[in-house]
Amino acid sequence: MTENERQTPSPRPDPSPQSGPSPRPDASPLSNPSIRPSEDRPVLLELSEVSKCFGELTVIEKASLKVRVGGVLCLLGPSGVGKTTLLEIMAGLTKADSGRVTLKTPPSILFQDNLLIPWLNALDNVTYILPKALPAEEARLRAERWLDTFELPPDKFPRALSGGMKRRLALARTMAAGRSLLILDEPFAFLDKRWHETIASLVAYKANNGAAAVISGHWAPETLPALLPGRLETVRFTGQPINLAMS
Repeated sequence: MTENERQTPSPRPDPSPQSGPSPRPDASPLSNPSIRPSEDRPVLLELSEVSKCFGELTVIEKASLKVRVGGVLCLLGPSGVGKTTLLEIMAGLTKADSGRVTLKTPPSILFQDNLLIPWLNALDNVTYILPKALPAEEARLRAERWLDTFELPPDKFPRALSGGMKRRLALARTMAAGRSLLILDEPFAFLDKRWHETIASLVAYKANNGAAAVISGHWAPETLPALLPGRLETVRFTGQPINLAMS
């Protein structure tokens, strides 16, 4: 049986404050009644006239944006346009040449490279990034729930996983952290359509329950707008420099 032939899984994430009860991606996630109009929702991330150059090349020029609780920002465009650089600035991993970055909460980051720890199995790869204050049994149960969500064997090491499974493990680790801001670089890469829809549902569920997300990629699943009515913003870049003004 191929991956495409199996039934879409029903994710069962950790019961963190951002996750709430178990989502049901087989149906549209219910909008949380606490989600308020855009201007009333807290800002988790803000860029103000941010610019970044590499030598003579201006990659980002006076970019301004706000990411609010309950919102998802989709940054779409071809490879090399500067999307990853912009995400790294948002996450505090790359310093902007000018402008201001205000990050209200530590983000959970999915990198383009999976950055799995090769000497740890799937379960330990997930538990490794969980808060150290979390009791060991609770950490194990949370990791197992997310591995189950992404249909991953807990005892397999990265070298024994396919490219798609490695990507799902990286996603499981990012989601398991339970943080209120997700920064996801190419979350749909190396995965088939059913996983695209599952990941879109998980991101929407997180946003519907007090989190926010920034996603970059070449495209995004068509299901996202319906899952996030009025709270999905999509920006398409065609070339450099990246220049945007969003409130």
